[in-house]
Amino acid sequence: MKALYFDGKLTLRDVAKPQREPGEALIQVLLAGICGTDREIVKGYSGFRGILGHEFVGRVVECDDPTWIGQRVVGEINLACGRCEWCARGLGGIARTALLWEL
Repeated sequence: MKALYFDGKLTLRDVAKPQREPGEALIQVLLAGICGTDREIVKGYSGFRGILGHEFVGRVVECDDPTWIGQRVVGEINLACGRCEWCARGLGGIARTALLWEL
């Protein structure tokens, strides 16, 4: 598959298809955006090396729970701790609080 990869230089590369671990889902990316964070990474922000494009819309193609197969999903870039007051109120992640519209 093709990926926009940054390792000090931005290149379009062929990379291996990711392998799903138990408890994870494999997502076919349909649309991906380049955001301000990605632009800052290219300038050296955070020392990041890897595939850019964390803002995406996709479709589940593999999952332990077959009811997810074919479902449209969006990426959640914020990892919640699951233990703080915000998480206890269900506010630990954008996906739990945002309204998502049908594409």
